[in-house]
Amino acid sequence: MNRKSFAQLALVSVFLLISADNDQLTAANMRSFIEGVRRKAPVVYVGSVREVRQLARTKFDIKARAVVDVLAVMRSPATNPREATIEYSSYDEKTPILEGGPQYQLSPGVKVVAFANSFATTIPPGYLMQGTHDELLKHVESLRDALRHISPDQLKVHEINEGDRRIQLALYDKLSAYLRTSK
Repeated sequence: MNRKSFAQLALVSVFLLISADNDQLTAANMRSFIEGVRRKAPVVYVGSVREVRQLARTKFDIKARAVVDVLAVMRSPATNPREATIEYSSYDEKTPILEGGPQYQLSPGVKVVAFANSFATTIPPGYLMQGTHDELLKHVESLRDALRHISPDQLKVHEINEGDRRIQLALYDKLSAYLRTSK
């Protein structure tokens, strides 16, 4: 393996590790690490979880619904509501986390960045980040920085092209600017 290939492989590995960062900023699944998943999301917004309701519980899973106050809309095909709902899989001390996810533990006051199909959606499909403003800002900036540096060949792996890269970089810049100024 030549030095350039090794460097590219290392950069992509770091990108994936940053994307998987910690359990405060959980990605939906391995497919969600692909930039094309975030690029294809027709709705992208920042919100604050207002309430969480448990819908159903099994031995292996908790189905929950979060009502989210939409704070800023970054991408939307139509009008921008003040509220969104997210149905998702969760876990707690009685129901262990499933290997491979996707599961989240949302609670009132938690901030989210959602890449979704609509403002009333089930995650997945899409991509959801959760945490404090600072954690979300750090995660968005790491996605942006990694996207800036991936090679044209790696763009194909991420199911995007140069035009998509420019669109996503602009989106990440917009998200970063909002998160920096909205504390």
